[in-house]
Amino acid sequence: MSWLFEALSALGAGQRLMMGAMLLAGALYLFKAVKVGRLVGSVLSSGAAYGIVVLVGAGVAIALGWVDPNVDAITTQVSTAVETIWSAVGEWVIDHTIGRLG
Repeated sequence: MSWLFEALSALGAGQRLMMGAMLLAGALYLFKAVKVGRLVGSVLSSGAAYGIVVLVGAGVAIALGWVDPNVDAITTQVSTAVETIWSAVGEWVIDHTIGRLG
């Protein structure tokens, strides 16, 4: 590959061609980054829209008396779920993060 660069520099077009190729590659990667960012943004906005619909539906169901939430049971179940997830994933993450930092 170096022979190609030498041949291009001997012709006087090497510097300009390399600069143009680098700018083109930079534009391509920027385009791909924007595309990924747009995908992430649409996923997050869709998730937010679904969350709003679920919260409004739950609020209406509770206000109309269709659902009678038991706050103590909900709190217990959420804390149990958080403890289960923490015991499965949290300690592993801390062990591997400290192992890499230390």
